[in-house]
Amino acid sequence: MTIKNSESTLFCGYSEVAEARQQVLEHNPKAIKLFKIKLSQYSDVIDGLSRALTPLELERARKYHQIKDSNRFIICRSFLKTIIAQRNHLKISDVCFEKSNNHKPFFPLDPSLFFNVSHAGDFALIAIGDCELGVDVEYINPKFQYNDILPTVFSADEIKFIQDSDLERQAFYKLWTRKEAIVKATGNGIDENFIKIPVIDGCHKISSSLVNEFKNLRVSSFKLNDDYISSLAITRDDTSIDSIMFQGNPSLNDVAALIES
Repeated sequence: MTIKNSESTLFCGYSEVAEARQQVLEHNPKAIKLFKIKLSQYSDVIDGLSRALTPLELERARKYHQIKDSNRFIICRSFLKTIIAQRNHLKISDVCFEKSNNHKPFFPLDPSLFFNVSHAGDFALIAIGDCELGVDVEYINPKFQYNDILPTVFSADEIKFIQDSDLERQAFYKLWTRKEAIVKATGNGIDENFIKIPVIDGCHKISSSLVNEFKNLRVSSFKLNDDYISSLAITRDDTSIDSIMFQGNPSLNDVAALIES
């Protein structure tokens, strides 16, 4: 039975980021793994990556109006399926997804596996772990006029934090990605509680109803480069995400081998 009006702990902070020299293939169910994909690097191998997708997935890809969006879906879905197949020692054809009651996709053959995907501009991120998690990446758009939306998504303290920052635009995107990552992790989506979730640095005690009754959450922000900022949220208090190492991405040979195995 759900206990109403209970309290949860939410910690917000930063992550140091490093790059793995090679793909980490060992099965460590407790590790949160993050994959960074520069989409333009794979535009010439779309046909090969498409072989990892089912007819329904290819149909979905064709429904996008712009070729870049179709390609992005093919790249992200083929890499996600390859990563899961490698992790679980399966063929890619064994990796199929279903949707939960809150419309989050899940992998029914391994209920202990959780994943999330985000994309913006030329980058996509895939996060995988053993707890509900969410990831968000945003392009720091120098032309986006965000001031009008501040009162609709941020508290008075958060607006002051943004407006007092020496890098105001970056501060806006940092807090935005934190909120997005949190609601993706909890499955709540952007609703009337979005503005109530505190995301300024530090530890916050909040009503559990804001985060779908998860008792401990941690969200860390990190930069991909000067133009992109991201946040990763997990539904446990785990300081391991304070230092993120991007895993090596699957290669086209990895995809082909798992298709043909």
